[in-house]
Amino acid sequence: MSCLKLGDYEPAETFFQRAMGIMLRLGFTKPLLFTFPHPGTSSNSIHSFFCFVYFDAIFLDEKKRIVDIRERIRPFTPLIVPRKPAKYLIEAPAGWARKKKAAIGDTVAL
Repeated sequence: MSCLKLGDYEPAETFFQRAMGIMLRLGFTKPLLFTFPHPGTSSNSIHSFFCFVYFDAIFLDEKKRIVDIRERIRPFTPLIVPRKPAKYLIEAPAGWARKKKAAIGDTVAL
């Protein structure tokens, strides 16, 4: 297990920022970091409707440990539910998780 450094990111902390995420974007370079009000699975699920790019979704628990990694999520995927309760989500350009060698159990330094 290792500690990954998130680096430069865009926060998605408000309701509106979380609701929009990467929707309607034609591309993005900086990962988005979502902070959910409470840890959960179905309550913190996402979709990729109106997302026009492939992306990676990395779900983190309250201790910022990776609990689920979904790589190359296709545009217009109806439901992505973390396999374990998540408090944080990183939406990153496709390939980011592989490039960072992210693995379940790794921690992420924000």
